[in-house]
Amino acid sequence: MIGIIAAMDEERDAFLSRSSGWKTEKRNGAVFYRGEISGKEVVLTKCGIGKANAAMNTTLLILKYKPELVINIGCAGSLSPDVHVGDIVVGTQVADWDMDIPSDNWKRGFECKNISFRCAEVNEKIRKEISDKYAVHFGPIVSGDSFIYRKSQVNTILKYYPGTQCGEMEGSSVGRVCTNFNVPFNVIRSISDATLVQGDYRNFDFNLAQACENAAVLTEALIRS
Repeated sequence: MIGIIAAMDEERDAFLSRSSGWKTEKRNGAVFYRGEISGKEVVLTKCGIGKANAAMNTTLLILKYKPELVINIGCAGSLSPDVHVGDIVVGTQVADWDMDIPSDNWKRGFECKNISFRCAEVNEKIRKEISDKYAVHFGPIVSGDSFIYRKSQVNTILKYYPGTQCGEMEGSSVGRVCTNFNVPFNVIRSISDATLVQGDYRNFDFNLAQACENAAVLTEALIRS
């Protein structure tokens, strides 16, 4: 069983279109879609935007369906000049960029275990297979409860989380819950806007549908591999 978590309708629907015959189940206010992708059993849910929603639905997913792997899919804003709109980022680790507690145990950065979580490793064979077909980057991702569009936000992220590939709003909470339950997880994000370019967040809606499709296609390829 592989669990898939999306935040928005567009992200969910892009993945639902990869197969047919989905069966729906409602659990504690959340809707779960059960189906099959490339011969593997899959359960998909839309959690809603933000870290609290992501944590709640990830917990429900794990407790009810006991997946062997959880994949958080969707769109994100680029935080690297090498990552462009339409590209895909496969996370190596995810962190809460907006967590700021004045304590030696909560220092900002990917090295802080309280706010940073390691994604399941994608082996070299699969990395090459998908990289030959898609514009894929492997690297760290940050999450926060604010849409990233201000220069001050970008400066904070790049100061404390150098090497970040992109930013979004759910991945770190999915990672936190999965880590606590000892369930491997991946975060897959397609780029909808170039956050480093001042004002480019306005292109989010314009690029959203294609970004969601890219993330869904890459996720299916990973499942198939």
